Amino acid sequence: MSRKIECAGKSTAFACEVLPESYELYDRLDLARDRKAIKLIVIWTLLIIAGMVVPMLFVHPVSHAFDMPASKLLFCVVAMIVGIIVYTLLHEGVHGMFIKLFTGENPTFGMEIKKGMAYAGSRWLFKKVPYIIVALAPLTIWGIVLALFLKDVDESYFWFLYAVQIFNVTGSAGDIYVSCMIAGMPKEVLVCDSGIAMDFYRPVK
Repeated sequence: MSRKIECAGKSTAFACEVLPESYELYDRLDLARDRKAIKLIVIWTLLIIAGMVVPMLFVHPVSHAFDMPASKLLFCVVAMIVGIIVYTLLHEGVHGMFIKLFTGENPTFGMEIKKGMAYAGSRWLFKKVPYIIVALAPLTIWGIVLALFLKDVDESYFWFLYAVQIFNVTGSAGDIYVSCMIAGMPKEVLVCDSGIAMDFYRPVK
């Protein structure tokens, strides 16, 4: 039978500010240094790209994206790059919004330029389900929004907007990996996510 999580100090229904005394470190994941995790995420990313691109080639011929004047094509490429940059900020913004919702405290934002990583983190310890929601919220929300836009976009612009959708899914590969990882952990697990490194805690047996 699973035990109820009794937080020490300030807490919400979704997270604890202080680690309960009855908890110990269970596992740790550093997405900037864990080579095994990085390799798996890279493999997932390549498979996702193939899985999203190949079927669409039969529905939306990529030649349509180049059937326009050079100046217009350049504009579309620049708009796509800007869209990806803006999406990155919005992605972390959604993480931050749910962190704020679940803790009542503002998240911390940062960027590891050398590693090409932007992140939102918190000093709070999240319960299992709320943490998975925080992790997958950007993928879900922006995936739906982009899908709605793609539904009605002109064929000439499809691949430029679809590139942002691909980035949405591949950029969430780390979030998906962590969510799958925590899904197999004990129900009482608590997660402290600094943005790049995650510490997982469980009750002392």
